[in-house]
Amino acid sequence: MSTTSGSGGARPWTQRIGVVALVLAALATGRAITHSFPVEGRIEAPFVRDSAVGEPVRLRYADVEAGEPAGARELDAGGTTLTSPGVWLVVPVRMTARGEPRTLAYAAVRGSDGTLYVAGGFGRGGFAPGTAQPGVPREADVAVELPADAVAGAHLLLALDPDDHRRDDLADIDLGLTQADVERWTDGAPPVTFRDAADAGATASADASGDGS
Repeated sequence: MSTTSGSGGARPWTQRIGVVALVLAALATGRAITHSFPVEGRIEAPFVRDSAVGEPVRLRYADVEAGEPAGARELDAGGTTLTSPGVWLVVPVRMTARGEPRTLAYAAVRGSDGTLYVAGGFGRGGFAPGTAQPGVPREADVAVELPADAVAGAHLLLALDPDDHRRDDLADIDLGLTQADVERWTDGAPPVTFRDAADAGATASADASGDGS
């Protein structure tokens, strides 16, 4: 009787040890997953929407499209000529607001050196698109000054908020720039022009008026 009772009392201990081992394994697995995939990092990250020149990208607040970039040592901005030891890069952007009037307040170029060159930031350059009305395409230029060796492989970034991109769409547009572009732009290319922003229809009318004069 005592032998049977002793063996019967051993099984609960075995079960308890097994449960403890499973709990410890689960905790260890949970910790490994947390360290491998930080939850906070995923929550704080923007939703990056990749695109390329000439390819519209759909964002939560607007459709945006980058046109063919241009570059030179000199930038003509409202009749003022600015000279750079590097390159002035100008990218035309077309945006169509979604749902309500929108003002895209952030534009930057991520150079091949990994640096963010913010248009209108502490460096020279600018991006002042104004307010885009829903369904009405609006055009504006992004102008950024960056070192010549950072141009090839550069990407254009566009977002709604100038400072906080967390949990919102961020356009990441490959500008398709190569070393051949850099050599062409730094070897006597004429100045690039930074245009004032305008609705697409107004821009077309102004161009037509200029052709007829």
